[in-house]
Order: sequence, then structure tokens, then C-alpha cells
Amino acid sequence: MEVVKGNPYFCDCESKMKNYPYLNKNIDCDILIIGGGINGCIINQHLSKKKDVVLVEKGRLGFCCSSCATALLEYQLDDFAKDLKKDLKPTDVVKIYKMGLKSIQEIKQFVNKHGNHCEFSLKSSFVYTKSFFDISKFKKEYVFRKQNGFKVKFINKKNNPFPFKVKAGLFCENGGAEFNPYLFCKQLIESSSNQDKIFEHTEIDMLERKGEKIIAKTNYGNIISCNKVIISTGFDEKITPEKNLSEKFVSYTIVTNKIEGFSWFDKTLIQDFCDPYHYLRLLPDDRIIFGGEDSPYNLKKPINEKLAKKKYILLEKYLLKLFPVLKNKIKVEYKFCGLFGFTDNNLGVIGKSLNDDKILYFLSCGANGIINAMFGRHLIEDILENKKNELEPLFSPKRLL
Repeated sequence: MEVVKGNPYFCDCESKMKNYPYLNKNIDCDILIIGGGINGCIINQHLSKKKDVVLVEKGRLGFCCSSCATALLEYQLDDFAKDLKKDLKPTDVVKIYKMGLKSIQEIKQFVNKHGNHCEFSLKSSFVYTKSFFDISKFKKEYVFRKQNGFKVKFINKKNNPFPFKVKAGLFCENGGAEFNPYLFCKQLIESSSNQDKIFEHTEIDMLERKGEKIIAKTNYGNIISCNKVIISTGFDEKITPEKNLSEKFVSYTIVTNKIEGFSWFDKTLIQDFCDPYHYLRLLPDDRIIFGGEDSPYNLKKPINEKLAKKKYILLEKYLLKLFPVLKNKIKVEYKFCGLFGFTDNNLGVIGKSLNDDKILYFLSCGANGIINAMFGRHLIEDILENKKNELEPLFSPKRLL
């Protein structure tokens, strides 16, 4: 299953993660985590401090879809509260927004403890529309956030601080953050407590139940016997008991050359309200990372290279429409695309499998995958310890099937 195409920017750095061995023997453990992308790295770092955990990754840690993340970390979802009323009650949306803000602070706390080696920075966020017909939606969302205690400013034509046209927008000071997702994975792995139980190039071909144990068979014929399995394989459903847990799309991204002296208001994280939508941020080395133009993914076919090339051209043209001053000044130096999953309520799939309660999902698809994963580590821990978590039903696989 092909999930990434191109040359991801974030992996092209001098500080590389060390190589971990492949598993070449049979082992036992309490918890097996399958998947070493950013989700697997987050849950492994959290659980390895308290439990006997093994992490296996079929390729290299921190690569695959994680390398394609643009890492605009925001508390807001892709849909507004009113649009989510079929899947989330207003009180649920408030809880999710607060969860997002708390997750951002937890990433900050992690960086404060372990050092800022992943280019982390708190940022303001801005979502806007250029359409007159969206103004009422933005006003209603603005009122909803204000009434529930969130710091937000309504932006219109008169008070727009950005150099492009805005009919309506929501500006949230310190409503988000950014980092290098690959380097964040590196920090998570390096601060994990199970260094001798992390294995790369180890693919799980089969899961089967034997009594109270789960038996995982690797591509080299070795066996891992465990009490619980946490599936964190992103959008690869080869071994998942349930299928089609999220709707699959391909998201496309370009990264420009270094543009000295160029910026915009507050170096804000920006997202538009188009369909398909676009999002961008300034990178620490004065580049612009610009993504979007999502297209549906066909599970039976590889990523369409011809379509990807068209999408990269569209992204560059759209970027120049936003900032005409950059004409003849930018050059696209990185082009890449990768899969992401979307769910009706914008949240990840985290919780027990319907087929076997010893198998748990940790799939942070949805609007804010990394934010979901930071909260999801606590949710997984609560499930393992049979504790009630009020947000569990919103993330549970049961809601989808």
C-alpha cells in the first residue's frame, strides 16, 4: 500500500534518528504497539514509562505519513460547531476545543522538559473565507467560541491585518503551535524507556488470539506474544480487524525556497474555508510550506503521479494569488503528498476493537491528528486501567460501525 510520494521536507535534516534493529527472535511483552509513525512514537513514549512495551515499525521510525504532516497544530476542527451538530453536541465541541488547547500545552511541557530540538513554537491561528456566503457561518462560530470562553477575534474587510482579501475570519491568539514532526518523533523515541524493545523493518503479517494472549507473526517468521495490541498503523489496514475506519484522501504539499525578509501578520498559521481547502505556515528557515488540494484515494491503486504534478502546480498558483509580491521570487524546492483519513466528527479512531477487546486502535485521523494523539495517549491508558473517560465515546471505533 503506497501512502507517500515525493521528497518530504521534514526528513531532510542533519539530525537523524538512529537505526534500530529488526526483530530476529521470539519475544513476550505486555503491550505490543504496531506502527512507528508519530502516533506510535507518542503512545510508546507515554506507556513505556509504566508498562512492558514493544514497538515495531515495518519501515523507518518517523517516516511514512508522519513525514508528510505540515504540523499546523490547532485546537479548532475542520468543521465549525454548527456543521458538526449531527455528530457532536455543542458541549462535546467545547470539550474537544479545550482538549486541543490542553494538548498543545502538553507538547510545550514535553519540550520544556526534554529541550526544544523539534522547532516547537506557540502560534496564533487564522481561518478565513473569501466568500460572501460564508460570513454568517463565521459569525455564528465566533459567537459560539466567545460564549464558551475561547479567545477569538472576528476579522472582516475593515480590520483585516493580512495582505490578501478576507470576507470573514477567526483569529485566535496562541490558538495553535508548530514543530518539525520528524524531529518530534526523534525526541519521543529518544526519551522512551524501552530502547531495547524498539524494532524497525519488522512488519506484522498476522494477528491471532490464543487463549488470553495475542500472537503477532512478523515478516521474518518470529512471534511476539502479548496481552494487548495497540494498532497505530495509520491508514494501512492490512492487519486491522475492522476496515474502512476512515475516509481516505491524498493531501499535497509544496515547500518554497528560503525567502528572506518576507512574512505576514504574527507569522500566523493560516487555513482557508475553500473546498478543497488550503493551509500554510512559515518555516523557521524562512520557507513557506503550503498544503491542501486534497483528492480521494483509491485503495486499489497507487498515488497518481500525474494528478500530483497538477496539484503542485495549482498550489503554487494559489500561493502567488495570496501573495502577488512573491512573483519571480519563489521556487518550489520540495513536493510531496501522503494519505490522511477523515471521519464524520473530525476526530480520530481510538479505543477497543469491536472484534477483540485485547486489540486497541490508536489512529489519529480526523482534523487534528497530532492533537488527537496527544489526548489519545491518556485515553488509551484509561482504557488499559479500566478507568472511565468522558470523551471515549467520541473517539471509539463503535461510533463508525
